[in-house]
Amino acid sequence: MQIEPWHVPLLVMAGIIVLELLAVLVLRDAGPAVRQFLRTAGLGTLALVLLVVVVVSIGPSLADQLASVAAAIAGIAALWLTYRSHRPSAAPPPSAEPGGERRTAA
Repeated sequence: MQIEPWHVPLLVMAGIIVLELLAVLVLRDAGPAVRQFLRTAGLGTLALVLLVVVVVSIGPSLADQLASVAAAIAGIAALWLTYRSHRPSAAPPPSAEPGGERRTAA
């Protein structure tokens, strides 16, 4: 059997329906920790599939260029966050108390 292009959306939808049914059956009896783990694993899997599809569709050379741009943006963000975290914070005014109220002399 040969898969034609119009089969792909049907197969993807059938796969999504089967995965959704399995997820409902598994998550029905699972605890909150298992639910959170499975949701995180599912999200990671979807991100990985999306990354593979994007790289395959745009080609390795363009994907390499986009990765370089993304790395530069991430580097700039890391530099900014590092700068912000090492800046000395402004000291609170001397009249400020930890409780938030000012004490008055009686």
